[in-house]
Parts: sequence; C-alpha cells; structure tokens
Amino acid sequence: MKLNIGISITKNKKKYLELTKNIREKFNDLNLIYLPTKKEVLQKIENIDILLTYTIPKEIFRYNIQSLKWIQLGNAGVDNSMFKEVLQSKIIITNSRGINATPVSEFVMSSILFFEKNLTECINFKKNKIWNQWELAKKNDTLENKVIGLIGYGAIGKSIAKRAKSFNMKIYAVRRLQKKRLSNSNIDMLMPLEDIDYLLTHSDFIVIACPLTPLTFRLINKNKIKKCKKSAYIINISRGQIMVEKDLIDCIKNNVIKGAALDVFDQEPLNQKSALFNCNNVLLSPHISGNFIGYQKKVIDAFENNLERFINNKNLKNRVCKKRQY
Repeated sequence: MKLNIGISITKNKKKYLELTKNIREKFNDLNLIYLPTKKEVLQKIENIDILLTYTIPKEIFRYNIQSLKWIQLGNAGVDNSMFKEVLQSKIIITNSRGINATPVSEFVMSSILFFEKNLTECINFKKNKIWNQWELAKKNDTLENKVIGLIGYGAIGKSIAKRAKSFNMKIYAVRRLQKKRLSNSNIDMLMPLEDIDYLLTHSDFIVIACPLTPLTFRLINKNKIKKCKKSAYIINISRGQIMVEKDLIDCIKNNVIKGAALDVFDQEPLNQKSALFNCNNVLLSPHISGNFIGYQKKVIDAFENNLERFINNKNLKNRVCKKRQY
C-alpha cells in the first residue's frame, strides 16, 4: 500500500509542484497530497500517513488519525504545536531545526553592529543634514573582547557564536542540558541554565536563542534584567513569551539597560499602540530574522532527507522530545 504524504506548506499550487518535483520523481511509489489550507488538511487527515506542515491543527484529533505516524514541522519552534493531544499521542514529531540558523545568526550580528556603530545616528544625519562628525565618532566602539551571552546553545546559538568569534568577541552561553562549566575553541564559557545570572551580569549583548517551553516561559523578567550591565543590550530572536515585555519596556525607559533588538513579541502582530514603538534605542522587526529567499526549498530538502530515513527504518533527524518539548 502506498504511503499518503500530506504537504501543507504553500497555498500556491505552482510552487507546490516545483518544490515537490524531486520527491515525486525520487519516490514515485508514494502518494503526495496537496493540502493548501487547514480545511483541506482536516478533510483528508484520516487518510494521511505522514504530514508536512508548519503547525499542527488541534482539530485533527477529532478525527480517526490512526494511520498518521509522523508529522514534520517546517520550522524550528514547535511551541505552538505542543498541546496535550500531541504530547499524549504516539505520533512522531520532527522539526526543521537548523535550516534558519544562518539567517538568524546574521540578523543577530547585524543588530549588534547597528547598536555598536550607532547607525541610528547615521540615519538621523541623512535626515537633518547636520555634520556632527566628532560627536558621533567618539560614540563608536568595536566588538573585540565584548561578551555576547547566549541563552540557548542549539543550532542557532552555535551559528551566532561562530560569527561572533570572527569579530573576536567572547562567547558565554547557557543551556538546559549542560551539567558543568566548560570552554573550548568555539566558546569561552558554556554553563548550566542555573548559571544564567552570571551570564547576564557579564554580557554586553544578551541573545535569547532558546526554545519556548514551560521552563523558559517568562524566564527574562524585571529581576533578571536588573542583573544586566547598564550598557547591555537584549536581543530576542526566539519567542516573545520568554520575556516579560512590560518589564523590558520599563527597564529601557528607566535606563536599567541600554537597549534591545526584538524580532518577536508577546502578541503578534505587535499592537500599533505598543510602547515599544516609542522607546529609544530599540530596534524592531516583524518576526523576520529566520526568513530568507529559498526557505521553503530548505524545508522540502530537510523533509526529503527524513522521508528517505523513514522509508528505510532509520532514526529521523530533529526528533522533538515530547518531555522537553523541543
């Protein structure tokens, strides 16, 4: 019997055919099913063996989905899909961890350079046409020997560390499964999550790069931010709910830290009345740090690799641990 593979990553039929061409040619004994919308997913879910999608609709559990063996998510963050029914099911969940590590790490470094080279002042110069060379020049600094603190040291954290090292920055990081402090050629100090206060106290740039889980929900609050240097910047490219947004706004307004770069927010889209739009020294972007031209092709490539492993009864890459929820 042919495996039924549901593909739900684009509403564009032409793009779907382009993206899946190699899979259809390589696995001609499989039945690929185009699912452009949630409605189509629900209509056909009872006959699906494998599903590729960005989020898992809760409604699928109202149907008879005994044939559904594996779901691959087309993104790294899985928090939106880790609800009770998924956690209690026997369905294998994998994600696309790693495919956006390069664009996200480039985005982080561009944010750091934006602040360190005072590019806001350069933009203002173009607007006001006032030649204030020496006033601006004395504010510029270098990244050499500055400390970047990574909250999370997975694929994205490691990619950020690699690029930060090329600027001769010092790399500190915390991660959940780390048991003790260590260092090597790639990182100056890798610490357990319980050492996060040390990281906050000693870092010039703090990057939130960990998954959103019950353990990291509201991890960065007013008490944590107050441990940071007054000259520090916080950069969040993970999930808005890891930080207490109101606390960050209060701390920036009261000069507890110098500024922030935020690509993710507590509520998205960000409310146009949000105080963040009026905060000085805050760089905002609409959740785009992980996007790049060709993203969907990378998603399909990762899925194709795992599909071959599934057919050959090999362990799947990027399997999500339902206990840790990432």
